Amino acid sequence: MKKIVYGIITVIVLFLGITVTFQNQHVVDFNYYFGLHWKQPLAWILLLTFFAGIVAGFLGSLKMVVRLQRQLVRARKELRRVEQEVSNLRALPIKDVV
Repeated sequence: MKKIVYGIITVIVLFLGITVTFQNQHVVDFNYYFGLHWKQPLAWILLLTFFAGIVAGFLGSLKMVVRLQRQLVRARKELRRVEQEVSNLRALPIKDVV
């Protein structure tokens, strides 16, 4: 069911993107700093901006992902150490205390 909903949403978004592209084929002049400019259709500039946002979001979250990966590695090492300690304690003979 989840795949069907995601599929329908994907088709709707693609349809809207294609129709926006066909409706906005005007060439726009994109001016940037230091006299840089670029003349492209509006759809291309919007697409470039969208992908630049994806890259910026990925780079912004990269620090957190690396930190969480390191934390996971440390937790797994600690788990192995504790499991080894438990198995060693289980292997010890039980002494009767009277």
